[in-house]
Amino acid sequence: MKITDIRIQIIKSPKTKLRAFATVVLDESIVLRDLRIFESAKGNFVSMPSVKTQTGEWKETVTIINTELNDQISHYVLRAYTDELLKIS
Repeated sequence: MKITDIRIQIIKSPKTKLRAFATVVLDESIVLRDLRIFESAKGNFVSMPSVKTQTGEWKETVTIINTELNDQISHYVLRAYTDELLKIS
């Protein structure tokens, strides 16, 4: 699968470690919405879309089984996030 589009929505005044949301389009056919970009002590990371269960646990609604594709999505989303930050600086 090929990433054909990435859109980043930066949170202007973050109150948590959540810094932005991302939308990724694969092969101009599949849209992954609400990927989250978080800041951590080890650097930024991408989290797949998830929902909070009744027990308070977070469960991913999308799981990328192919490790290579998952790494590729994370890499390009973080790069797009960095590019967006540079635009607003």
